[in-house]
Amino acid sequence: MLRKAHAHSPRSGRPSGKANSGRTKSRPDVPAELILILGLGLVLLVPILLDINPGIVAFVAAFVAGTVVLDLPAAQILAGFPGGMFVMLTGITLMLAIAHENGTVDWIVSRLVALARGRLALLPWVLFATALLTATLGPGAAPVLFVIGVGFVTRYGLNPLLLAAMTIHGTQAGAYSPIAPYGLVITELTQISGIAHSPILLYAGVVLFHVALAGLIFVLLGGRRLIGVNVADAKAAGPALNSTDIDREVAPRRIRLDQALTLTGFLALALGLLIFSINIGLLAMSIALVLLLTTSREGRQTVVTRVAWPIVLVVCGVLTYVNLLQQAGATEWLAVQANTLGSPLLVGLILCFIVSIVTGVASTMGTIGILVPLAAPFLLAGDLQATPLLTAMSISAAVSDISPFSTWGAMFLATASQFLNRNEMFLAQLKYTLWMVALVPVVVWLIFVVPGW
Repeated sequence: MLRKAHAHSPRSGRPSGKANSGRTKSRPDVPAELILILGLGLVLLVPILLDINPGIVAFVAAFVAGTVVLDLPAAQILAGFPGGMFVMLTGITLMLAIAHENGTVDWIVSRLVALARGRLALLPWVLFATALLTATLGPGAAPVLFVIGVGFVTRYGLNPLLLAAMTIHGTQAGAYSPIAPYGLVITELTQISGIAHSPILLYAGVVLFHVALAGLIFVLLGGRRLIGVNVADAKAAGPALNSTDIDREVAPRRIRLDQALTLTGFLALALGLLIFSINIGLLAMSIALVLLLTTSREGRQTVVTRVAWPIVLVVCGVLTYVNLLQQAGATEWLAVQANTLGSPLLVGLILCFIVSIVTGVASTMGTIGILVPLAAPFLLAGDLQATPLLTAMSISAAVSDISPFSTWGAMFLATASQFLNRNEMFLAQLKYTLWMVALVPVVVWLIFVVPGW
């Protein structure tokens, strides 16, 4: 529907009826796409300055932009409400709350610590390696790893941003495998567009870059302080630990029936996602319902109150606005503006920035859908080489998914905010994302696009 409104006046983005008024002619013709992009900046900036939930600001911005700029009815504006994301966040956080309530997370954490022989420095790498492996084979196991990562934070005082980054970067690196969703989509789109590229080289480039990035992040976010530290030394980091707790880390207690049922639920979630491609939100909600039936009445009430409703509001509001922006053609408009610069190398850099910014406020899968179409004109003309440019754009799109507005970043924030300070974690993820968006596109452009490997 938005494309139709956009099509009335391709250059201005406004319906043609408004363009004929005398008042409109007397003002500079500002493209609707530019107005929507500036509006997105306000959606991200106003909540930080005034300490208001970004979801509320985003819903109001979508209402104002949709009615005033695009002349759309409320039903069309709300058509972009991410119902699937709402169900996914609610279902996953319900399962997480149940797992914490009955001690399943503590049991999992103690097992992994025992596997790492109590060396805390290995725990972030366990998350990265597991995320990379599972994402290489399919959609990945990030939701389950978030639960485990939060357990590491609450028990040992590890940096939550470090664990979020290691899990998300591992997941995003593996997702570009030739048999994983991102890799499959890119291959299909390149074939449709008549572009020749190497899926194996693209995947290898993405993985190698993320391994190096993970090493740098490990150092910068406090990983060096964990080297040589074991569970027995973690008393200061985790105040809940005492001598009994430490003994239990080496020899974890036997699992209870309710914990076994919860683990079975998470296993069913992973299998349903990886093998049967069942909708993760509906599956998580169904599993949560079954687990709630095995919980006491008091426990059920506690679990429901632990759902991260403020995070759900943030994600749903921002994605509603972003859907309005994307459907109005703002992303394509940016690409057209970049094309006027003339220099293919400079255009390649701008394309990397575009996909990185879009992923920071939307889902990576949605960005992958526009990645190849954005690059196609320059690849088909022979101005840039396909595999290097697509690799650089893929990395640029992946690194900003830790954003609290993007899919995995929002899910981690919803998971962690049940036990950590939500505002502090939100700002930490946002600052991290801004650094990623500012630096990584330039770095990958220099590594892949400029030499044209």
